[in-house]
Amino acid sequence: MKIILSLLCFVLVFQVSAQRKQGSWQDYLSYSNATKLSISSEKIYCATKGGVFYYDLQDNSVSKLSEMVSLSDFGISTIAYSEDYKVLIIAYTNANIDFVYENGEVVNISDIKRKSVTGDKSLNNITVSGNEAFLSCGFGIVVLNIEKQEVKDTYYIGDNGSSLKVNDVDFDDQFIYAATVEGIYKAAKDGVNLLDYNNWTHVDNIPRSTEEFSHLVFFEGSLIANYTPHAWYEDEMYILNGDTWEPYLSQIKFAFDIRQNNGYLTVASRSDVFVVDNTHTIIGKIGKYNFENSPVTSINPRSTVVSADGSVWVADYYNVLVRLSGENFEQICPSGPSDNNVFSLNHSGSALWIAPGATVGYEAPRFQRFNNGEWTYFNSKNHSELDGFHNILAIEVDPADENHIFVASWGGGLLEYRNDEFIQRYTHKNSPLESALPQQPDEPYTRIGGLAFDTEGNLWITNAECAHNLHKLSPAGEWESFELSAVKNKYNLGDVIVNENGDKWMLVLSGHDAYVVDKTGEQKKQLLVTSYYSSGNDEYFTRMNDLYSIAEDLDGAIWIGTSKGIAVYNSPSRIWTSETFYASQPGLDLGDGTYHPLLETETVTAIAVDGANRKWVGTKSSGVFLISETGEQEILHFTAENSALLSNAITAITINQKNGEVFFGTDKGLISYQGEATGGNETYSNVYVYPNPVRETYDGPVTIAGLIENTDVKITDISGNLVYKTTSLGGQAIWDGKNLNGNRVKTGVYLVFCNDKYGEETHITKLLFIN
Repeated sequence: MKIILSLLCFVLVFQVSAQRKQGSWQDYLSYSNATKLSISSEKIYCATKGGVFYYDLQDNSVSKLSEMVSLSDFGISTIAYSEDYKVLIIAYTNANIDFVYENGEVVNISDIKRKSVTGDKSLNNITVSGNEAFLSCGFGIVVLNIEKQEVKDTYYIGDNGSSLKVNDVDFDDQFIYAATVEGIYKAAKDGVNLLDYNNWTHVDNIPRSTEEFSHLVFFEGSLIANYTPHAWYEDEMYILNGDTWEPYLSQIKFAFDIRQNNGYLTVASRSDVFVVDNTHTIIGKIGKYNFENSPVTSINPRSTVVSADGSVWVADYYNVLVRLSGENFEQICPSGPSDNNVFSLNHSGSALWIAPGATVGYEAPRFQRFNNGEWTYFNSKNHSELDGFHNILAIEVDPADENHIFVASWGGGLLEYRNDEFIQRYTHKNSPLESALPQQPDEPYTRIGGLAFDTEGNLWITNAECAHNLHKLSPAGEWESFELSAVKNKYNLGDVIVNENGDKWMLVLSGHDAYVVDKTGEQKKQLLVTSYYSSGNDEYFTRMNDLYSIAEDLDGAIWIGTSKGIAVYNSPSRIWTSETFYASQPGLDLGDGTYHPLLETETVTAIAVDGANRKWVGTKSSGVFLISETGEQEILHFTAENSALLSNAITAITINQKNGEVFFGTDKGLISYQGEATGGNETYSNVYVYPNPVRETYDGPVTIAGLIENTDVKITDISGNLVYKTTSLGGQAIWDGKNLNGNRVKTGVYLVFCNDKYGEETHITKLLFIN
């Protein structure tokens, strides 16, 4: 019996650990582009475009900081470490600041972010001195008291106390120096009021004295300054000997970063790393990385440090964290996406597919998959076929075989893969697909805007700017082409969906409405998207021709995202029988008797339907909305300001219908929200409750998962007294652990009764609650 109970506990614990807490956020950011290093006695901290990770010098492990603690923001500007206080200071691009302590405590200092200041609020560098951290800002210098965890002072050191961009701060025995866009300023460290700009004097005796200096470092008793014209290899370094500034290491022509630690000076130049000893002699130059399996001959260092064992560490923009120990090179990078570009998302089966392309501009052909915690990358390094064209727009998974995918590119045609192996690339040269520029047949202009499978396994393909702009590829490999006369040879076709009737609904890009083709391909109709509303006295017609997104909901209605909100076709088959076929524009019910068109001032860039038929709506500049089934209620509104959402510019949304995780693609990367609704199941054979048991220390939601859609759920105590009832959101129901009076229930076993909406299927499961 003990063995059985132990096994049961293990299963429950394992199941709970695999579940995300409802309402939680998870970023999926790339750590590929490293920008800054900071070193402690035990860790190497590496800032990247996606966040901060660290290498533990004691156990050689690699960890993402965001997985260890809850950071306050995204987008790292710079970092610095205080050994005295065991705290990593993180400055964000929006001027927010976090103190992250070794014990996991995070203290946020948002004063600069919230404060209205004259000038640029960028945080360019952090210099730690004792119990103070000096922030080099776009408007001056901000001093943080590390011990008190607060802003101590702000120094405006420009003429007459005006704002002046400061790039770096450092000290010698007597003075504090500031490298600015107008030269170097200095003030006495002690005995003067640094708040008074009159106590800051301009250093006139250094060459280039009125021009921009980017870095300062005090090394082996001397101050070193770097002048930069922001030109190719034209930086100049100077060292202060007594009262005289002299040229220093003239062979170094550019510096992204200059650091001193453990008796060495390191310079991250454009394509080299320089190591300087305590005699001011260059003793090492790194211009390539001799990795065992993939040597790198062109490097991109951004920051370097030397650890106590003499290892050189490099934050490389494209090779992440690199360690040189003796003659051995090691590349270090936490798992994650290869970059933060998201054009489209598709969650199918257990896998999330990400495409980074564009219809304007150029993105190297690549895409990636996230499945069971692992990332798989498809690019020219491991797939030679991904070369010679640009812009992967979408990935469509074969519903009959999740290992069989098709990839749409805006120029390179259609690519087919099975089991991650390339099968074929279809272009105007080997298929009925057509080029947008047939007069240049050797150029990559076969533009695929969208892909969708129908219920018979046929793949439908939109082909832009050509005569036959819709194609069908059957499971047997047979092609059929269709001409959409109203848009052929002139407009770009974009996304396509196949609805429950088998009709193909297509977006015509750049303000040219939609096109619909029936199941057989015989009926075709250009749809001029227009919404209609009648107040009883007046009629309103709104042209909504500029389309960005499309989705079919669980009732078969077509939802279209436009530059004027959302257009809905509730009976889409009427397009073939109605001479005038209008959309409705859902109106929010605010209880005032007035019609409020849903998101009428927003450009709707993405729509996804969850298991409860609610709509997750992404916008161009206002974040994400969760809308009720009919669009009459705004349930949630996430922005970068009120949530962990990375940006208000949403590029794509997709949902894992099995667990309710909602993925948001933004112009700054990928992040997800753990939603409440999942897709419904056919039976009750896989119902489970988590957490189970509910411990006395747990105060989050209790989830009943694996339900049939719209299940009636009732929870009773063991005596049959009702404590809670609800209807599931798709295949999942949430309970807050409280009874009908709003009080936390008592310790005991509770019964969960499940009935489908027709009363034909039932299920009972048990839950142990400990209070």
